[in-house]
Amino acid sequence: MRAAAAAARIPDIVSMRKGVYIESLRLIRRGSFARLWWSGTVSSLGDWVALFATIALANEIGGVTGIIVPLVGRLLPGIFGAVGGVVADRLDRKWTMVIADFGRGILVLFLIGVDSLFELFVISFFLEILTLIRQPAREASIPNIVTEEQLVSANSLSLVSAYGTFPLGSIGWSVASKIGEWIPEASVIGSRNLAFIADAATFVISGVIVATMTLETPEVPEDRRGNHWFDFKAPWQDLKEGIRFVAKEKHVRVIILGMAAALFGGGSLFVLGQPFSVDALNAGDSGFGVLLTALGTGVGLGMLIVASLNISGLKYEIFFALSLVVTGVATMFTSVVDTVFGAGGWVFVVGLGAGGAYVMGFSALHEQVADEIRGRTFAALFTVVRTALLASVALAGVVAATIDGRLPGPLDDGIRAVLMIGGTIILLSGVLSVWTVRDLIRSQRLSPEARRNLGDASEAFSSLRGKRRSNRNDK
Repeated sequence: MRAAAAAARIPDIVSMRKGVYIESLRLIRRGSFARLWWSGTVSSLGDWVALFATIALANEIGGVTGIIVPLVGRLLPGIFGAVGGVVADRLDRKWTMVIADFGRGILVLFLIGVDSLFELFVISFFLEILTLIRQPAREASIPNIVTEEQLVSANSLSLVSAYGTFPLGSIGWSVASKIGEWIPEASVIGSRNLAFIADAATFVISGVIVATMTLETPEVPEDRRGNHWFDFKAPWQDLKEGIRFVAKEKHVRVIILGMAAALFGGGSLFVLGQPFSVDALNAGDSGFGVLLTALGTGVGLGMLIVASLNISGLKYEIFFALSLVVTGVATMFTSVVDTVFGAGGWVFVVGLGAGGAYVMGFSALHEQVADEIRGRTFAALFTVVRTALLASVALAGVVAATIDGRLPGPLDDGIRAVLMIGGTIILLSGVLSVWTVRDLIRSQRLSPEARRNLGDASEAFSSLRGKRRSNRNDK
């Protein structure tokens, strides 16, 4: 009887999940968040196309080793990212984003005339400076334009905007390359320059979209305003206040450090993924494609799963911590498998955990941090995680070469050993996060309705399993 009741509730569960997806679609169809999302999606698409073009330009100027120059130029400004948080908490957030978009559009055009790695580094560096000014302003604005119930969906959509456009960007670069083949060699507009022009256009479009929005910026108190425009003492105090807040607030600190540890450990998978496929799995470049596809699919599905969860009373931190544990364990198993499909399966799980951790971590910060200090908090997050990623990119290959042949068993391979170390770091950060939120976990109490639903689900599962056994016995 209870099994029948549980079965009767299935349409309600399906309807609830469908309602979540419908709500996500509504978010990007109208309203301030829709404009913010579309502006980010357009500029992200152009940025991916330009990134491929930048890598091709770096390769032409400096060969394979030259490729790292624009990448370091993009990562290094993260060390100074905290300044963007001060800007987001002091100035008008809408116009901060608009100016940053227009500024990036102008800078991208300068890539057309680049003929040295130094010039490429400088332009990449300042492009990322403007990005780090824009990001805190954007993230600080999200809780002001969506409800608390929409936070998870909004952050899931932001993840799609930032990383889901990657395959579209690769297609766009392929199209630009094909068009470039049709353009006469004497023309100054080749495939790369075409990509840079397209990226500049997307930044301008993004800025125009944001300019049409209405966004609230917290009023700066009298004691924080300073005596005049060039008074840097007040902004400096803001910067120190933001650092103290992040250092003092335990839950905020754990989320930021957890994300940094995840990127530090997971960065090794990005850096060593291609040699891992070629040398450790003997799967060649096509195997690396399998790993990338598995990772992207996992991230997307993980994002959808957490967006569809409607569990009242449980805190975002709990799911964030558990997602880190899943990511760490899956990375560790990835390091010891022998087949590309086995590795792809575990990398898929890595993506599930990473997608969930990203959405839940951002949602927790959006929910917990007050508006007047939210920009500085997210700036601290971007600074720490980019620094961690930069360190991972710099160290992964060196450490793999150093410990190659020095450890027993499957970890005798330096690449596998580094992946195991990376997974262990993520796992330990997840365990630390679980320990930090243990009081939240203990304090959670299931409602009578939730207990009844769990009981009905158990009854339904047992009944279904019994029917299957009966059918097998009849056969």
